[in-house]
Amino acid sequence: MKNIGVIGCGAMGKGIVKNLIKNGYKVFAYDPSADALAICEELGAIPQPSPFEAGRQAELVISSLPGPGIVKDVMMGESGVFAALKPRSFVLDMSTIDPATAQDLYQAAKEKGIHFYDCPLSGGPKGADAGTLTIMVGGDDRYIADIRPVLESVGKDIFLLGSSGSGQVAKLCHNMLVAVITAGLGEAFAVGEKAGISRSQLAEVIQSGSAHNRVLSVFGENILKHTYENVLFSLEHMNKDIHLYTDTAEHYSEDSPMGQLVCSIYEKAMEQGKAKLDSSAICEGI
Repeated sequence: MKNIGVIGCGAMGKGIVKNLIKNGYKVFAYDPSADALAICEELGAIPQPSPFEAGRQAELVISSLPGPGIVKDVMMGESGVFAALKPRSFVLDMSTIDPATAQDLYQAAKEKGIHFYDCPLSGGPKGADAGTLTIMVGGDDRYIADIRPVLESVGKDIFLLGSSGSGQVAKLCHNMLVAVITAGLGEAFAVGEKAGISRSQLAEVIQSGSAHNRVLSVFGENILKHTYENVLFSLEHMNKDIHLYTDTAEHYSEDSPMGQLVCSIYEKAMEQGKAKLDSSAICEGI
C-alpha cells in the first residue's frame, strides 16, 4: 500500500503529507485552497482537482477536515471518496467529528467493501509536522495490521479504542478536559494578578505542584504573553468540539455539567469576536 490520498492540506494536513512522503508513500493531495495545495506540492505531493480524483489514485485515503458535515459530503457525495475507491481500500478520517457520523460513514463504507476508521488526532500542527501525533482509532480491528504502518508514519502514540466511533468519543472527552483546564487557568491567573502575583510566577508554582498540567506547557506562552493571535488550535474549533462533546454526552444520557459550563464560556468568547484567535484566548476576560 504505497499510494495515499490526502483530503485537507491545512495546518494538520500539510504535516501529515510531509511525513507520509518522508516514509516513502506517494501522496495525491486535494484542498480547496490553492495556497495549501501549493505547499503540499512543494513537499512532493501530486495535487488533484477533487476529492474523487485524489481517491481514485489511492489505496488509502486520509481526511483532515473542519467538521462532520463536510466530512460526510466529501466521503458520501455523488462524486465523493467512496465513489472513487475500489473495494478493500481504506479511509482514515483524522478529522474531529461526532461518533454518530463516524458510525454512519463506517456503515456506508462497509456497504461498498471499504474499510473506514475514525482516527482523530492530538498534538496540533507541531505534532503533525514532527510526526509525533497521538492518534485515537475506532473501527474494525481485523485490518489494523494493514493500516498501522501508515499511522506510525504520522503518529507516535496510537490507541486502538474499539468499534467505530470510539476514536471520536475519546477525542471529544480529551478536548473537553483541555477546555476545562484552560478555563480554570484563566480564572486562576485573573485572581492571582488581582492579588499582585504575576502570571509567570503563578505558572511556575502551578507547574511545580500538584496542579501541573500539559495544557499550560502547550499553550502557556500565549496565556502568559497574551499572544492569542499565535493560533495553535483555534477557538472556533474548540467551541465546535465542546458542543460535539455535550451532544455525545446527551446521546448516552449522561449529564455533563462541566461540558455545559465550558460551552457557555466559549460561546461568550465567540460572541466577543475571538473565533479566529487561539483557544486559550478565553483566558482574557473570563
